[in-house]
Amino acid sequence: MLLPDAFWESLREAVASASSGAGASRGESLPAEELLARFSAAMEEESPACVRLNPWKKAHLPILEGAAQVPWSEEGWRLLKRPVYTLHPLFHAGAYYVQDASSMFVGAVLRRVLQRPEIQDIASMRPVRVLDLCAAPGGKTTDAAASLRKAFGDGFELLANEYNPHRFAILKDNVEIWGDPQVAVCNTQAARLGQMTAYFDIIIVDAPCSGEGMFRKEPQAVEQWSPKKVEECAALQRSILDDVAPALAPGGYLIYSTCTYNIKENEGSVKHLLDNGAFAAVDLKTLMAQEASAAETAGETLLWSPLSAAAASDAAAPAGAHAADADAAPVHAVRLIPGLVHGEGQFCALLHQIATPDAAATAGESVSLEEARNGMMGRERRVARDTVSGARVYAPAASQDCPTSYALDRSLWPNVPVDKQTALNFLHGDSLVLPDAPKGVLLLTYKDIPLGFVKNIGARCNNLYPKSRRIKMDVKL
Repeated sequence: MLLPDAFWESLREAVASASSGAGASRGESLPAEELLARFSAAMEEESPACVRLNPWKKAHLPILEGAAQVPWSEEGWRLLKRPVYTLHPLFHAGAYYVQDASSMFVGAVLRRVLQRPEIQDIASMRPVRVLDLCAAPGGKTTDAAASLRKAFGDGFELLANEYNPHRFAILKDNVEIWGDPQVAVCNTQAARLGQMTAYFDIIIVDAPCSGEGMFRKEPQAVEQWSPKKVEECAALQRSILDDVAPALAPGGYLIYSTCTYNIKENEGSVKHLLDNGAFAAVDLKTLMAQEASAAETAGETLLWSPLSAAAASDAAAPAGAHAADADAAPVHAVRLIPGLVHGEGQFCALLHQIATPDAAATAGESVSLEEARNGMMGRERRVARDTVSGARVYAPAASQDCPTSYALDRSLWPNVPVDKQTALNFLHGDSLVLPDAPKGVLLLTYKDIPLGFVKNIGARCNNLYPKSRRIKMDVKL
């Protein structure tokens, strides 16, 4: 793949100071030129096909035959070959999500954060509040929802936001299909959500970027890349971080990620937030040592990017250690690049907001917090107008009347199991004939997982599957 010289210069700069290996198991660093050679070779290979399973919609999936588990994701799998997902009814039912393995690392970081004592303390008192700020198309949102549900059951609130209206529609569909009723979605600006002062315990910012991690999947991404675009994206990222930072509660965590490799959009944007003095960096090399070891066992290598030791947080330090000491070893973010991992690449850093006594004492006193909660996650309304941000919020996205929702009461309708061809015809929007089924509204299932509704009027069934989601390709097997 022919890539711009300026890109190679920025990638060389990014990997030059990185260290590889899990630390205790292998401390040596790979030479930068070897890293670049591996990346170059990977760019000539086909992009890996990966999926992440929905733990609450278990079914036999033939596509998993011969699949290898993603080292940092219990539910993530790298497939032997890329299937035609569109012709899999369970894909449309939310039994799995198609997601690059590298981007699943953000979910792994979140799972470590959920184990932190301060988050566990919050969960013992009230729902844990999480914001996925730049959420479309929904991979990290659904991953976060699965992790939060495993950790806390219904004891969480996850708001997934997307500013772009077209991408928001995709996000809303994917969240509804996934089915978790604790997830709300909205379409607003970071600055408006930033008005929800000290509301969220965890914020995920998978920031808009120059898309270097899309080079292999989308050739036009190479054509659109330029040093100017990198500068523009870095400026946008820093503006987004500034806008949303006030919404993080004292002592809360901010996960910052991109699917790009350069320093300006990654370490540079992290440094911008650290420089305001309200945040400290958590050492991911310490926090994610188990995941790094699993990666090495699977033949994959993570790159650790040093950040300022003076800006370190004690949150991930071993007992008795003080990571914030000026003479301590640098804390690290992580960079995944093709050739070292089976994926498109990702950068991730974890920041911990410094909880000053004054801020901690006043957190939660604002009346707007309860108003925001009622508007954002209220179960009594399908669509709400959040009183603080002004955003149009679907709360929750997968409500009780959504056929793919975990909250669906299947006993309210006759359940009609269908074969694969009938399921695909339904998803295509075709009228069905179900002569042995009762009349009225029916819930169609495939492998005991709900697909959607039809209304059987006798001679035929009216198809109630949303028109916007219908399969457009030929579905005849």
